[in-house]
Amino acid sequence: MQLWLNTLNINCMSNTAKPLHQHLVEKFHHYSNNELVILNNDLVNSNWGTNKTAFRTALLSTLSNRGIDLSAIISTEDGFTQIQRVPVKLSENKLIPIC
Repeated sequence: MQLWLNTLNINCMSNTAKPLHQHLVEKFHHYSNNELVILNNDLVNSNWGTNKTAFRTALLSTLSNRGIDLSAIISTEDGFTQIQRVPVKLSENKLIPIC
């Protein structure tokens, strides 16, 4: 199932333009957790171009703000935090990497 982002219209001509991350977080607020998981997997498995990181960061921020546990895809080593770029599934309020 592919999730289309037709609601993500950014008005580039506006003087009140928002940063892309903030705009995406506001839009993703209206998506279900399952839709966000599908979008994550689509982002991981396809070539979304230069804004791929902005989309995924906003998506993961939205899930985190909803209390979804991201610990299975996040690790810290030598003071650096890494987020795995892997397809996931949602199980018991936790993102689980699909191997």
